Amino acid sequence: MFLSFLTIVSLLAIAPGEPIDVSDRKQLFIDRRFIADSDNVELRTNPAQKLGLLRDEQGGPFQGHISRVLDENGTVRLYLGAESVEVLESEDGLNFRRTGVTISGGGFTTLFIDPHDPDPTRRYKLFYLEFWPPFDPETHGVYASYSADGVHFTKVGRVLPFFTDNPTIVHWDERIQKYVIYTRAFCYDNENQRRIARIETDDPLKPWPYTKTAEHRLFPSIDNLPVVLEADHEDDPHSDIYYNAATLYPWAQDVYLMSLANFRHFSPQRNPFIRPRQPDQWEDFGMLEVQLAISRDGIRWERPSREPYFPTGLADEWDRWYAVMGPGIVRRGNYLYQYYYSSGRLHDSAILRPEYDESAGQLGGVGVVRQRLDGFVSADVDHHGGWLTTPVLTFRGNRLQLNIDTGSMGTAFVELQDVDGRPLPGFTLADCEEIGGNFIDQQVYWKGSSDVSSLAGLPIRIHFKLKRAKLYAFQFTER
Repeated sequence: MFLSFLTIVSLLAIAPGEPIDVSDRKQLFIDRRFIADSDNVELRTNPAQKLGLLRDEQGGPFQGHISRVLDENGTVRLYLGAESVEVLESEDGLNFRRTGVTISGGGFTTLFIDPHDPDPTRRYKLFYLEFWPPFDPETHGVYASYSADGVHFTKVGRVLPFFTDNPTIVHWDERIQKYVIYTRAFCYDNENQRRIARIETDDPLKPWPYTKTAEHRLFPSIDNLPVVLEADHEDDPHSDIYYNAATLYPWAQDVYLMSLANFRHFSPQRNPFIRPRQPDQWEDFGMLEVQLAISRDGIRWERPSREPYFPTGLADEWDRWYAVMGPGIVRRGNYLYQYYYSSGRLHDSAILRPEYDESAGQLGGVGVVRQRLDGFVSADVDHHGGWLTTPVLTFRGNRLQLNIDTGSMGTAFVELQDVDGRPLPGFTLADCEEIGGNFIDQQVYWKGSSDVSSLAGLPIRIHFKLKRAKLYAFQFTER
């Protein structure tokens, strides 16, 4: 559409503060970054759909801690096991087969494909714990290896002299051009002991930076490593965060996710009905569930809400009381798949009450959940209607696409505005063609045209008028 000279002058009269350059990258409504003003809009976490147990070719359930899930060249590899890791493969992310390949190392093995390292012999990197009681600060801790094929690894050496008792999840973060590690740090004098720590480094195969303290303890403490997430006053006071399963979301800009394993601790005083494995032997018993945390930079984290990302099983089901998500996400078409492990028992293998000893026909296994593309959090408006307006943006492209679900009975309309919130001619609500339905990438049309190229590079706002709608994402594209 042709813009008049006065319209262009109006667009260039930018209000204080720089516009957000969204370029042609997808932008998610995981927080209020793209909500400058709104009415009757609620950010809501959307639970994943449980699809059930993963089973092998003979119909038996897979068992074991999920070390990592990787998707490379159309093949999904599920690495299963806390020590000797078995490699499973799948094309669709739902039906897995045993490859006969195992990777040995130590405890809590994790690995990743490194997109940054130019050396092809170091394409895969593996991290694991070496520890045999008593802890030896001179030899025990986190070790690293590398591989060209993801099967045969060359040991490098120790990178962190602590027993983290937790998978160390490593990523290459393109935004800051550094490797980032998420692991555990302990607060020794608090029941909220387990916390999520973050480390930055230029080379994960060399010793990782940490702060030395006068006393070198078994576990890394909050004095050794910077903490980025912990249980707070809104959580159960007898709880902490067990695992993090941190993931850099690759299909949108500035989206970091954690599938937390939140752990509610039991005690003999509050929970005398617990059935320990050994009579009169109290261990670290309790329930674990998966919750979602989100971030724009991997440092400042939020939990949009505290409900489980998916429900734990009922008392007669395989995944009752305990769920831990594995790191990694698989995409097939418009859906994302994530994988979790459950023992079917409490932490440290206890049974909740005597009547549940035999109530589950299958105890434990590996399950899969499904999420729509970009669907973790949405800006929601109920049937009464509402609206939201973005901050001032600049973009590149000639089309505006939405990931949105109004169902059959909801609607959405879009208006493009100048920096002062005035509708731009040809892009008003009155010009916009009604949007209604469930779409991953629906183009917006104004009187039959979806061309917004005349506004590319100019500061604008997007105004959404919504009724019974879930708005997940928007993106300007070249198509």
